[in-house]
Amino acid sequence: MIMQNDTFILSRQGWLPLALALTFFLFFTMTGLHFFQFIAGAILVSLILLFRNPERSSQMGDLSTIVSSVDGVVLGIEEMFINNEMMKKITILNGLWNVSMLRAPYDGTIEGCRIRHGVSLALNSPLAETLNEKAVLSFRSLRGDEIFMEHTSSQNCFSILIGAEDGQKMKEGNRYGFLARGRTILYLPNSVELTIHPGNDVRAGESVIGRFNA
Repeated sequence: MIMQNDTFILSRQGWLPLALALTFFLFFTMTGLHFFQFIAGAILVSLILLFRNPERSSQMGDLSTIVSSVDGVVLGIEEMFINNEMMKKITILNGLWNVSMLRAPYDGTIEGCRIRHGVSLALNSPLAETLNEKAVLSFRSLRGDEIFMEHTSSQNCFSILIGAEDGQKMKEGNRYGFLARGRTILYLPNSVELTIHPGNDVRAGESVIGRFNA
């Protein structure tokens, strides 16, 4: 499944659960079971919100900019050594009612993509880091700059979907995956000039989170 071609108003990832919820809603409506009709209707509305798939564009046209890959709130920003290199670590929490589509941070290539299938424990659980489902990716820009990111699932019944392969070229804002609820960590070169702060809300494919040095 190639996510950047998933341009319907509702993601293809949600077509099956949406169809099932709609079927149950219509059945309970026709049979007059109003309590179950209400439950099915609430589930249907929730799934529509979860799988909504709006068009996004940063409209920056600047090869030095990095846009957010995920909707959510910035939990923290820190500097740390990764493989003997100082990098900026940005943690973003994606809530259940945020848009769930993951988008490319800039024009470039996916250098690597690995998924570890697992459970979906609360992120504050001591076992979450080793047992939760996780996707790890690296993106290289047209200028040769590279960033890394981790998507970790949290307390939901939908798996992480990555619809892209190693070596696949992406345009800024292209859809490459789906994360219903979880945490995203981005590792950026320390030279990146950040434009966000803890507590900021970001939108995938639109919000500029930083700029590479010229």
